[in-house]
Amino acid sequence: MNNSIIYYRLKENAHSRSLVTIPDENQNSFLVGVTAKTQCSELIKVVYDELNKKLSTQTVLDFNKEKEGQEKQLINEITNIYPRSSTDFLINVFNSTTNKYELKLFDESKIDEYTNISCLCSDDIFDLSNYGNKKESINAIDKYGLKFIDLNKDAIASTINFADEKEIIDTPMKISSDISLLDENVLGCALGKNVYTCDLREKKISHQINDVHDGSVLSFQFDPVSPFIFCTSGTDFALKFWDIRKPNTEFGGIYNNSHWIWSLKYNKSYSNVMVTASSSSLVRGIIFDKYDIGDEKNKSLSSFEKYSSDKNIKKYSFIDYVEFEDSVYSVDWLKNDSWTFVAISFNAYFHVNSIPEEVKYKIML
Repeated sequence: MNNSIIYYRLKENAHSRSLVTIPDENQNSFLVGVTAKTQCSELIKVVYDELNKKLSTQTVLDFNKEKEGQEKQLINEITNIYPRSSTDFLINVFNSTTNKYELKLFDESKIDEYTNISCLCSDDIFDLSNYGNKKESINAIDKYGLKFIDLNKDAIASTINFADEKEIIDTPMKISSDISLLDENVLGCALGKNVYTCDLREKKISHQINDVHDGSVLSFQFDPVSPFIFCTSGTDFALKFWDIRKPNTEFGGIYNNSHWIWSLKYNKSYSNVMVTASSSSLVRGIIFDKYDIGDEKNKSLSSFEKYSSDKNIKKYSFIDYVEFEDSVYSVDWLKNDSWTFVAISFNAYFHVNSIPEEVKYKIML
């Protein structure tokens, strides 16, 4: 099914992997990292006019303006500093001159300006986490663990180690994390084949699940209506659903994708709706059947709880969006529209798509 509203290339002969939503109450706006084949990266602000179905774009940070002779600086990931009302973002840049990852603090209101976070300039830094509840501090994840960073001092204040120093840790393909919407002190992280949940208040690991997927875990997200449930995707083409109270095995899974699933996002208003993005160029909307809430105690449980005995979770339908011509690495829902989502594909196309009307009304009934 082709349900594209917007299909727009941000830059010719370029590629993109990273997208983040700007927490703007007045408009649907996003930051996208774009790298031309012969140049450094640019950070592009994309605004979607929902009423008129139009896009406007603006380059807000251009690494091509750095001094001549530098090697490529490639934007690897962009993450909004938590809480989401902030206009500050951390940008993870790979500098091919030094072969190191560099974190840069960027204020969306200041064009072409950033601050280097030098305490995390390292070849060990691979990806970013969501962040802590104070603007002057951040929580960043590398392949060894979760680091609490004091921005005022540009220093690592403390660390939660995910593995013993003696263990050999391969550099993961991707690190994916999420802070629970129900408790801002609970952070979950997918790293390699494992998943960790951390108590940010106590600064310790609360749960660890090993070998979550047959290959690497690529995406992790908490269920927005349950404090116990989360979903993962991986290089084994699978989506898996987990309950941290019973972590020995997944309680459900979907295994009919044809390639790696790079990103998954629960719908912000309807937790039984999800969108996924794959390196096969497939974007898929997944709709799970509703369930009957029997009593007050069960109101906090995920819509997937009733399928805990059904490993294959057969009670769902899906919508395939086939207009993508390259791998899709990032998706997100619009801030003020529960039924419309955006995606960025590797060939630097920005897509806006929606759940079809006939499906939407069935979900709402």
